[in-house]
Amino acid sequence: MNSKNHAVDTQSSTFLRYLFIVTLCSSAFLLFLIQPMFTKLVLPLLGGAPAVWNTAMIFFQSALLAGYLYAHLLSSAFKLRNQIIIHLFLMTMAILFLPITIPVGYETPSESWPTIWLLGLFTVAIGLPFFIISANAPLLQSWFRFTRDKDSHDPYFLYAASNIGSISALIAYPLFIEIKFGLITQTLLWSYGFVGLLILILICGISLKNTSKNQSYSLENQAKNNNESPPKLKNYCKWVILAFVPSSLLLSVTNKITTDLISTPLLWVIPLALYLLTFVIVFSRNPIIPHKIITSVAPYCLIATAFLSMSTTHAETIFLFVIGNLSSFFLLALYCHGLLAKARPNAKYLTNFYIAMSFGGVLGGIFIAIIAPLIFSNIYEYALLLATLGFMMPVKAQTAIEIINKRIGKRAHSYLADFIFSITVLGLIILVQQLHSDAIANKLVTIAILTILFLLLLESTGRPLRLTLCIIIGLFIIPYINGALGKFIFEERSFFGVYTVKIENKEHNKNDLQAPEIVHVATHGTTVHGIQIPGNPSPLSYYHNETGLGNLFESYKINNKAIKTVASIGLGTGTTACYRQPGQKWTFFEIDPLVETMARNTELFTYMNKCAGNTDVIIGDARLSLRKIPNKSYDLLIADAFSSDAIPVHLLTKEAFELYKNKIKDSGVIILHVSNRYFELEHIVTTTAKVSNLKARVYHYERNKENAQKHPYRFSASWIAMAQSTETLDDLIPLGTHPEGGGWQELIANPTIKPWTDDYSNVLSALK
Repeated sequence: MNSKNHAVDTQSSTFLRYLFIVTLCSSAFLLFLIQPMFTKLVLPLLGGAPAVWNTAMIFFQSALLAGYLYAHLLSSAFKLRNQIIIHLFLMTMAILFLPITIPVGYETPSESWPTIWLLGLFTVAIGLPFFIISANAPLLQSWFRFTRDKDSHDPYFLYAASNIGSISALIAYPLFIEIKFGLITQTLLWSYGFVGLLILILICGISLKNTSKNQSYSLENQAKNNNESPPKLKNYCKWVILAFVPSSLLLSVTNKITTDLISTPLLWVIPLALYLLTFVIVFSRNPIIPHKIITSVAPYCLIATAFLSMSTTHAETIFLFVIGNLSSFFLLALYCHGLLAKARPNAKYLTNFYIAMSFGGVLGGIFIAIIAPLIFSNIYEYALLLATLGFMMPVKAQTAIEIINKRIGKRAHSYLADFIFSITVLGLIILVQQLHSDAIANKLVTIAILTILFLLLLESTGRPLRLTLCIIIGLFIIPYINGALGKFIFEERSFFGVYTVKIENKEHNKNDLQAPEIVHVATHGTTVHGIQIPGNPSPLSYYHNETGLGNLFESYKINNKAIKTVASIGLGTGTTACYRQPGQKWTFFEIDPLVETMARNTELFTYMNKCAGNTDVIIGDARLSLRKIPNKSYDLLIADAFSSDAIPVHLLTKEAFELYKNKIKDSGVIILHVSNRYFELEHIVTTTAKVSNLKARVYHYERNKENAQKHPYRFSASWIAMAQSTETLDDLIPLGTHPEGGGWQELIANPTIKPWTDDYSNVLSALK
């Protein structure tokens, strides 16, 4: 009889184990599916800015903390039966907020406080559903303690299982769900999934119906750990810090990547998936990567990350930069979370642990998304986090390489030696930077210095202070020195990104005798967004007179076709304003007030001052602002709203093209700047233009070696012109009429490419 009861208990225990695993995985899947899904729904309202995701993460982490606090209160103040009833009731109430959509009154963002507005939008739209799902992880793990499972006394393995569900959602969304379904369908499917989760939790509650028996069994488990002392303040501080650093790194790395590529779910979820994978590994029963190995690798990984941040700033190396930073982020997060897992308390303090961990995550989000943009003019928080990690590295009596330390002996392991080593590193770096000559002797000296420098850094891995000082030198002091020498004259940061203006002199073009003595160069991320020879209003970079834009304005002049009204989406440095003729009324639509500040600062650029005249600049998202403009207002509409190489997807959709078409006159022209290092946009624009009943032509200017030497600041550029009739284009920009060949080319829509809409876009299809 006892053996039969034991078999029944075993079967019941196995069923409950898998039921809880499936429920937690499903809950985590929905929790992390809604994050990129709803953020993508909101993204167009704020111009596709990379900061939208970081701000969204503050909400997600704060709601997660609220969910953990709710789970802690529920599990500590109520009996199991009442916990189940209350939780199921709140989940039922959350159904009233489905399906998910933009709430009434939140269609237009705040210009002054976009971060606060965005947090309010998330709270109203998905606050209760997200909050109640976020509580499932700690709550179901707490309920699992009432089962007769062999691991009921230590349910942390369920946290690893739930993160598998999270990672599955983050992989499925950009690679399958986003591609196959529009946003409206996605929100409906998510709502059905929420109802399914409610049913699963109901089954979990029913399966725990034998409360008294399970309660007594839980008390037996707790009795085994009565000697376990409650966590102290230092324990809570340690948990918070170990959660804060990787959370901050997650958002900082994501921000750096999305600034130069595109703010899209694909690039949001890759770092987040790696972040969650570290939890899966460290909370597993048998981690596939032992913490001992990570501890030995982490200091070298930190040095590699610092070098990567110092040296990789060019377009040609952006993908190396992305892969390197993601790999380093994964290993460093794995190190921090490994320390966190080792510091976890007994299961009866499980909810306390999760609350502290979640609180650290929230602090990380607030630091990156709100505090850092206010106090830093560039993304210095990334360097600051790497320096903080230096202090967290293990102290080692021996390192992999000990050439210098061995000769110095015990004195090498002192604070004085740390400072001397660091000053030596600074001196060597400055010395290397002074060796510009191509002479073989100088090259040999440079190699010798770099070798010594490399050895010093490797030997600093066992000394956290020394490692931190070296990182501070590399990421703060050297850039400061270089900034002073390179004459950075402007560096400011807003919700939409970091803008810099620097002075380049003839040394940057030593082989070009015709290069101007001085130019001002504006950049966002790694992309140049405007260049001017001081005092000279001639358009440069992507806007010079040999590009499609220059050719279009020349055609207006040659064909004596006067245009009176021009709209331009995106201000930049104001370069296009210098195509303005007397009597014309121009209007710029710019989402970022800081860009207008930069463009109107005559110490930086004088395009606006010399050419703009009575030009208006309307601040706000272009689509929202254009809706207020009467139809058929413009003869020409210029769309050049790219920030770095990130694509503002909502400005390339069918709905956007329909809006542009309505705002131009019947004989008006729309011209789009589509130059991009990573994405091929011509086919997308062509297909979307076709369904919007617009005719399209493209003009490629590819500078050859001779032009590059003759005009180093005139870049290759691609512009697409669209009109409502072929006749308008034929009269103005006939096909293939450029005297040197090429010229305007017809664009034929590819039937295999699906047009982009506000409901559907697939950036993977646009990758070069």
